[in-house]
Amino acid sequence: MMAPDLASDLQRIIRVSRALGSERDLGRLLDLILHEATALVEADRASLFLVDRSRNELVTRIAQGAGEIHLPLGRGIAGTVAATGVGINIPSAYDDPRFNPENDRKTGYETRSILCLPLSNHRDEVVAVIQVLNKRDGRPFDAHDEQVLSALCAQAAVAIDNAQLVAREREAQRLEREMELARLIQVGLLPDQPPIIPGWRFAAWSSSCDATGGDYHDFLPTVSGCDVALGDVSGHGIAAALLMSTARAFLRAMHGPDVDLGYLLTRMNALLEQDMADDAFMSFVACRLGADGRCTLVNAGHEAPLFYRAADQGFDDIDIGGLLLGMLPDMLYDPTDVPPLRPGDMMVLFTDGIFEAQRPPDFETFGLDRLRAVIAAAAPQGALAVRDAVVAAVDGWLAGHPPHDDRTLVVIERVAP
Repeated sequence: MMAPDLASDLQRIIRVSRALGSERDLGRLLDLILHEATALVEADRASLFLVDRSRNELVTRIAQGAGEIHLPLGRGIAGTVAATGVGINIPSAYDDPRFNPENDRKTGYETRSILCLPLSNHRDEVVAVIQVLNKRDGRPFDAHDEQVLSALCAQAAVAIDNAQLVAREREAQRLEREMELARLIQVGLLPDQPPIIPGWRFAAWSSSCDATGGDYHDFLPTVSGCDVALGDVSGHGIAAALLMSTARAFLRAMHGPDVDLGYLLTRMNALLEQDMADDAFMSFVACRLGADGRCTLVNAGHEAPLFYRAADQGFDDIDIGGLLLGMLPDMLYDPTDVPPLRPGDMMVLFTDGIFEAQRPPDFETFGLDRLRAVIAAAAPQGALAVRDAVVAAVDGWLAGHPPHDDRTLVVIERVAP
């Protein structure tokens, strides 16, 4: 027959298990476990260590009378219990070589006896370790203490597992909300619609492969027309989006109706180089459109725009280079004039996510030749048709597979004034 005190303790554990099962907040749950464990075995002090497999360590989320402690998995008493899944009962701490008295020396506390047990979930994974110190009556922890604390640990492990699952789900939802907010902010930095400029027609499209990306395009008014800018930050995601927004802020702060494009990119480069990491860079191209069809171009390491000529239904071979932004602080950028665009002619700006789109399983890229062919076929229908045709062609090339990079496209069409 079960001893009266054991029966009473187990009944208490059953009552406590109901409370543990209904608590989904991890912090309050750990506090409850620690309180009940201390009372159950009449311990003076206790700590609860959560197992962090990603860092291969134990972390005290709650340690009565002490600050947060990090322990390598497999080292020390708690680390050994976590690694082996076997409890340790030490009647005299200072006689055991596994005991580290350093914490006692720091706090002035005297550890006499230790009972350390694992908390294993239904998959037999140790999710936590509980360590109780010093029975209040001065005796060491005995077999009864081990039995009742083990029963509590079994219930507590399942509750911790569930609470951590809930916490991870809440964190994932929080991150998803924050990423959506970041996406909305970034979308708000891009132009809603291209401007209406006499003699010109525009069509633009942009898509990030993550919630946020590093592609940027803009339309900035000038005295006689419009400046069109396109940029591509290395990588994608939050870091690229932050750098893109910084570049946009620099560009808009320094731009003016009569500011020289070469000077503009030279100053942008000097400012960005101060903030960019060594492994980060940004390609950028800007073109100034005049009322008479003239076009001036400045390129900072970006893929040269494609110039389609309606007269011969071909493309100009114009290759204007330049060093990427953020590489050297004293880089100078000079504008280059290109032959004027006539009605029906087009200039197409794009980021490398367009022509480098890869199709599994052989990961062949879409390529510039296919891009030229799509542009030429759709050009007679105008800028909007070219934009839609390129997007459809690249999406078709991906065949439902997710793109590996951000994609942005700006089509500039010269029309009769």
